[in-house]
Amino acid sequence: MSRPINPAEIAAKMPHIDAAALQGRTMLLMPVWDGTAWSMWVDAPPGQLTRVQVVEPIRSNYLATVPADKYDFQIPLVDFMWQRASWPEVARQIMGVCHDFHQLATIAAKLEHLHETRETIDANLLTSFVQSEVEQLIIVARSIFDLLQEIMAYFWNDRISLQDPAAEATRRPYKSPDTFAKIALNGELPRTADEITQRYGIPPRTSAMYAKNAQFFVSLRKSRDALVHGGSSVDHVFATEKGFCVDPRSKYYNGFVWKAEHYYNENIVSLRPWIAHTVFRTIEACSETMSAFACDVPFPPPIAPAHKIYIRDPANKALVRLLQVDKGDLIWWGREHDEAACELDSRNWQ
Repeated sequence: MSRPINPAEIAAKMPHIDAAALQGRTMLLMPVWDGTAWSMWVDAPPGQLTRVQVVEPIRSNYLATVPADKYDFQIPLVDFMWQRASWPEVARQIMGVCHDFHQLATIAAKLEHLHETRETIDANLLTSFVQSEVEQLIIVARSIFDLLQEIMAYFWNDRISLQDPAAEATRRPYKSPDTFAKIALNGELPRTADEITQRYGIPPRTSAMYAKNAQFFVSLRKSRDALVHGGSSVDHVFATEKGFCVDPRSKYYNGFVWKAEHYYNENIVSLRPWIAHTVFRTIEACSETMSAFACDVPFPPPIAPAHKIYIRDPANKALVRLLQVDKGDLIWWGREHDEAACELDSRNWQ
């Protein structure tokens, strides 16, 4: 096990880090972009910081004041967790959430690749490949909720006190479960914000976010449980020249609001809007819930106050295009339209 790094050494070698603000938190060693070049520090030998020169990170989170590339984007939830909530007890869960966000981008890119190369793939294999990616998307999105809840439960139960002293006095008898379902649901039914507050002592602002996002969580949970525990598979996928399509009446897709422009014909719809909705509602729901929680509890200041954490991944372009789908464009797959969308500045993706 490596020895802790002396805060004085951190202050001397890593000027972008506020060593005095660490307060026992974990400092993730990641690349730093200064606007012209990359740098990184490693814990070697153990307990000492050694600076190494990075040529170009390929798939990484990194610190910068501005993104190094227009397709490197920021998810405020990731920035908040590493900057203000990174105690060692939840570092694994934070890394898991970050990994899952990368996974969402990879799934989007793989689906694009499968469409572009569909004529070189056996038709039966092609639809199986797409089904597999859809199933993986459901599983990954579902897992993010519980990783987030494990992080929030740690702070609720062991680390924080509420901003409001009166609310803090009523909170102490309550323990927060470490699964999203136990808070947001009563059996299979979503709880109201008032029910959540009464049962767990959670402040109304945070309870409202649990209640707001409970129905979307229910749809993910049912789909995930059917796949993992029920031995089922997502329904058939149809490969067309315009993109992959599904039956909108399927139990996996019938909760989505399908529009006239989504239909390939009277029976099937483009899968792409559902994919975009699942990805961005997951990010939105988890970000909203943590944001409300951060307003109710006093977290310490950021570790790197002048910097933001950006996400770099070769699959980011696919995620940027998927954002346009979520906004109502690019409903169908196609290189010509997708390449045009790549000219968009992904820094505005939020």
